Amino acid sequence: MMRSNGNARRGVALALVLAWTAQPARAQVIANLGAELLSWQAVFDTNFVPIAVTAGLLLALVAAMFSRIAGVVVFVFTVAGAAAYGARDAIIALAGG
Repeated sequence: MMRSNGNARRGVALALVLAWTAQPARAQVIANLGAELLSWQAVFDTNFVPIAVTAGLLLALVAAMFSRIAGVVVFVFTVAGAAAYGARDAIIALAGG
């Protein structure tokens, strides 16, 4: 996980350097960088709910070490937030957006 994150950062840094040094191809490099960022956004959107629930469970376990109620509250809010995010398209449609 950390390795791919480091590779992604290096790729973005390289794309930024190329964007400012390659004068004729600058627009294409910027377009490629935008496409790369959109693809990462799609991955984030697809995996948000399981990531959020996993992170919420870890936070809930830490909070539960100090207070059982705090652990329950953290987990409930995390699951509710992840569910709302997962259903955001339906929520936006219901709101008329």
